[in-house]
This record gives sequence, C-alpha cells and structure tokens, in this order.
Amino acid sequence: MIYREIIEGADLVPQVVHSDARGNLVSFEEFGNVPFCPKRVFVIMSDRPGQDRGGHANSCDELISVISGAVTIEIDNGRTRSSVRLDSFDEALWIRAGILIVLKDFAPGTALVVCASERYEDTRHFDRPRMIVKRPVCPA
Repeated sequence: MIYREIIEGADLVPQVVHSDARGNLVSFEEFGNVPFCPKRVFVIMSDRPGQDRGGHANSCDELISVISGAVTIEIDNGRTRSSVRLDSFDEALWIRAGILIVLKDFAPGTALVVCASERYEDTRHFDRPRMIVKRPVCPA
C-alpha cells in the first residue's frame, strides 16, 4: 500500500471501498489499511459550524477517516505545518504520536471514525507538537 506523505508524521492512507447496489463498505484491518494495531475506535460527529476539536498532540497514533461530510485537519510536527481536507472515505489520515492536530471547518452532518493505537487511559495529551520516537508495538 502506498501512502502519500503530507508532512513528516502525517500520511494519507488509501482505503479500499467495496461498492455494489447495496452501497459502500470500508473495513479497518490492523496492518492492512490501519498501519498499526488499533486498541480503541471512536466516532466524532459534528453539526456545529465554527467548533474546532483536537488542539493537542497525543502519545499514540491515530487514523482518521470520514464516514460522511468533510473536515479540515491542521497538522503541526514542530517543524512543518500543513492542512488537509478529508471529504471522502477512500483516504484516511494517519497521524503519528506527537503530531499536533486541529479539526475544523466541519461540513454539516460530518461523521469521523478514529482508530487509535492506545486505550484512552494510556494516552497522554500535549499542548504542542512532540515528535515521539517510540513506535507502538502490537503483540503477535
């Protein structure tokens, strides 16, 4: 699978969309289209224009995928800043540990699914970018 780097520590990951007359299906599989072992999955839904989410870096990796709607994600690794607009479920954004993100400009009816490499109680939050060298390991 070929990833498209946005900045160091953030890549767009192609997602395989299975489509037929019944609709579309995207599955999330560790070390397939999720490049780590997910320990937590959560959903973010937003219908409030002008409300940002995030604004911090995490001590875990996250993969963010749009289920419906669209969102702009600002990314900061401490050296480089960029932003990406997610508006389709055929790509997901892989954010490495220590990358600061801000989710903003939610389209009405936006729903995101997020896979995280750590459980919430094992995750630390930072108010600035903090490149973390330690990679999460998934036991076999």
